[in-house]
Amino acid sequence: MISRRKEIYLVIFNFIMMFICYRQLFIFFDFSLNLAIYILFLILFFLYYITDLIDFRRRFLVKDFIISIFLNTICCSLYVIFYKKEEFIILFIIYTILQISLSYICHIHKKKIKNVILVNFDEKIRDVVDVIERSENYKVLGYVSKMPINTKSLYLGELSKLEKIIENKAIDMIIFLKNDYVKQNIQSLVKLKLQGINVIDYLLFLEEFVDKVDTEKIDSLWILMTDSLNNCNINIKKRGKRFFDILLSILLLILFFPFMIFTYILVKCDIGFKYLVLNPKKIIKNPALFKQKRIGYRGQEFEIFKFRSMKIHDPTKYSKYASKNDERITKIGKFIRKTRLDELPQIINVFRGDMSFVGPRPEWNELGHQYEKEIKNYNLRYAVQPGITGWAQTMYTYGASVNDAKIKLEYDLYYVKNCSLILDIIILFKTSKIMIFRKGL
Repeated sequence: MISRRKEIYLVIFNFIMMFICYRQLFIFFDFSLNLAIYILFLILFFLYYITDLIDFRRRFLVKDFIISIFLNTICCSLYVIFYKKEEFIILFIIYTILQISLSYICHIHKKKIKNVILVNFDEKIRDVVDVIERSENYKVLGYVSKMPINTKSLYLGELSKLEKIIENKAIDMIIFLKNDYVKQNIQSLVKLKLQGINVIDYLLFLEEFVDKVDTEKIDSLWILMTDSLNNCNINIKKRGKRFFDILLSILLLILFFPFMIFTYILVKCDIGFKYLVLNPKKIIKNPALFKQKRIGYRGQEFEIFKFRSMKIHDPTKYSKYASKNDERITKIGKFIRKTRLDELPQIINVFRGDMSFVGPRPEWNELGHQYEKEIKNYNLRYAVQPGITGWAQTMYTYGASVNDAKIKLEYDLYYVKNCSLILDIIILFKTSKIMIFRKGL
């Protein structure tokens, strides 16, 4: 598996090369270039994204070949219909050959399962093994430490026998947790690295290949020494993001205003259309907006706006979590949750400055304060502005427990540590894919 950074580079490289091929073919065939042609290319590339053609963390499949031909054929047909020139067929045959070839090249990477051993881990080693093996391309053969921990079946031997164990087990990667071992055995580890063994810190491995941070393993020193925790709050970045939020929120409020009115009416009438005749006052009094206290930037509370998707109920009598088949969710509520229409009023929160479009999802204050007590380092997510969508929302399913909140925090901390314009764009693209395929609660 390639790292997230390398995948981003591949996507950018793929985009630039395909754009050059696309543009040069139009020039070669002496077709005039205009804004519509460039927009169609951007739409085509976006379709490559939502159909996973540019997911370079996996191998190139036969279905990628078929999807490429299908999408390019549709694009070609549009040109032939509107421009009435059959030369576009030849142009797109050449383009398709180039596009598939380039995509295949970018997909090429070793799928060999790498043998991994862990060095100097603690009693929670079983959890670490599960996290690493979830990335599919890695197999943990065992661990090396001064003495066996509770998982004796994975124990390979003492630290002094590390080189011999590596030779016998055909190890590809060493993952260590505690830096004191590295300082004491620096020469041995350098020797192994020069022999082609990948020696990597566990937290760095998670960031590079699993896209999250293990909240249980980071300590105060990690927080103190991680300069990038302030990345999102550098003045120029903060102002740039705020300018983008204001501009986009105004555009979206104008664009989605008819949908917001439509949803408002739907929620108002959700108690039953019979009341339109029998008791219209009940519909007028039926609240369409839902307000709730959420925890935002630096732990400050604010009121979030959503279209109401649940029946009016006493919160003390029900679970704090919403489940997939929750009886409180109305018929209209299921629809607006699936289509994300219930989130539209949060554009007002973004415009007001309570939230950004991208950032850790703000938690209900009651649950948030509970998590602060039960989950280590939970308050670190308050280091950046919360968002309508975030890395955790695109990487993990809907949370309905403390354990889910802990896993989501691991992804949120990855965002806090690595936030950038490129990562924000990736999150927005991932969110659009989720919305198109109507995934989520």
